[in-house]
Amino acid sequence: MKQLKLTGFLFFFFLTESLTLPTKPQDVDDVSITQKFIEDNIGYITIIAFAQYIQEASFEEVEMLVKAMTEYRDKCLADMTLPECSKLANDVLLENICTMEGLPQKHNFSHCCHKADFERKHCFLHNKKADVGFLPPLPTLDPEEKCQTYKNNRESFLNNYIYEVSRRNPFVFAPTLLTAAARFEEMTKTCCEEQEKANCFRTKSKVMSHICSKQDSISSKIKECCEKKIPERGECIIYSNKDDRPNNLPLREAKFTESENVCEERDADQENFMAEFLYQYSRRHPELSTPELLRIAGVYEDLLRECCNTKNPPDCYRHAENKFNETTEKSLKIVQRECEHFQISGKDDLKYHYLINLTKLAPQLSTEELTFLGKEMVTALTTCCTLSEEFACVDNLVDLVLGELCGINENRSINPAVDHCCKTNFAFRRSCFEGLEADKTYVPPSTSQGLFTFHTDLCQAHNEELQRKKDRFLVNLVKLKPELTRVELQSLLVDFTNVVKKCCQAQGPEACFKEEVLPALFPLKSNWYSWSNKRNQNSP
Repeated sequence: MKQLKLTGFLFFFFLTESLTLPTKPQDVDDVSITQKFIEDNIGYITIIAFAQYIQEASFEEVEMLVKAMTEYRDKCLADMTLPECSKLANDVLLENICTMEGLPQKHNFSHCCHKADFERKHCFLHNKKADVGFLPPLPTLDPEEKCQTYKNNRESFLNNYIYEVSRRNPFVFAPTLLTAAARFEEMTKTCCEEQEKANCFRTKSKVMSHICSKQDSISSKIKECCEKKIPERGECIIYSNKDDRPNNLPLREAKFTESENVCEERDADQENFMAEFLYQYSRRHPELSTPELLRIAGVYEDLLRECCNTKNPPDCYRHAENKFNETTEKSLKIVQRECEHFQISGKDDLKYHYLINLTKLAPQLSTEELTFLGKEMVTALTTCCTLSEEFACVDNLVDLVLGELCGINENRSINPAVDHCCKTNFAFRRSCFEGLEADKTYVPPSTSQGLFTFHTDLCQAHNEELQRKKDRFLVNLVKLKPELTRVELQSLLVDFTNVVKKCCQAQGPEACFKEEVLPALFPLKSNWYSWSNKRNQNSP
């Protein structure tokens, strides 16, 4: 296994599903570390994804998919003008899984292959099984046999390790699995050179073992994690509940705001100085989210840059805590406003709010992308707004949704405003989006292009499927008529629901849809409300 650099593959896995391969073969040396990582590690990435999606698949089936994905990579590096080379990496992976002869039927995931885009992806995600009791026990090899297997075929040995661990840990963060594999190889190489191989293997996986051996002094929240097996143990520790702030820890670390020598210490080793500041501030504020802590660090760094160029730096940075509090207060108000909106409006109205907002901000995105992002925003708020750690939870999850949006942006330009926010400092990305208005560069289509042609299948749709169609209707309506206000759009959505009910009770639903819906979407502006009023009068 290649030596994996954390910065590269962590970044890659946040953006994996929105990246394609580089645009020209000769650009390989110039592309981002993320794209380079895809090329170099396509095999490992494929194994993890396939083994987590289809846990029942055999190693031989996984190897077939690795071969197909490697051929795809090589083909696209040779000629990026091929139509298939513009697809997203994850889409290509799922397409290949679905086209493997007999595999969807054998492992019972044909229903996922009948879906497309985000719906297909979500179907595969829901196919994952947390209870892996249906799998045989993890194979174990005698240390001598393990070393001989590694020596004979290193690539196959590591691929098999990644496959076996991934299928048993379908929800473990992929970088954790790759880190575990990298450390496993390092351990294997070291121990296979020792006389006492078994002893060596037993005493290696050090950081998490050290944490668990000192858990009483490190954290009261990791006992259950330390009872888990590797690699679940590391993942569990990373995502365990935050520990309580130590009672004897002062609220402020004087070194960073009250010392006379802050600028000198910063100049001596800026990277370690800022890392220590972030560590000290984070342990004093377990209630804050990761993005908020990074915002505080950014504010402090900017403040020192300004203060250290004044005649009296201590007078300047002595009020840093006020700046930190202002920053947190601003972020807190955003979260409070969003949670209040959720509590007042309810889940459905909140979703429509975000579908309208997101579509106005980025109408260039596909309907599937926008409905997915809208649902993710609602999930973040419904998950977090009833928790005691409301602020950190909302801030963390909403930022992940914006990360999805910016992941799409990595692959193609959306519009100048969104592009700007996605390229801004990660910590301040959310506040940048908060200030955006509807995209003024967007030119809506001149016709509906068949988006509002409805068939009898709409009458067979129930519950979740019907809701999806309503969400799509709303997004397409915003794309067509971006000048309409939120009130007008939501009123038309209610009217549309009533029309569906009326037409599905008619003898000829399609004729009814054509008569009732299409003419209503293209009147003069002044007639929008007349259609709405007409619908309301005819509603049962």
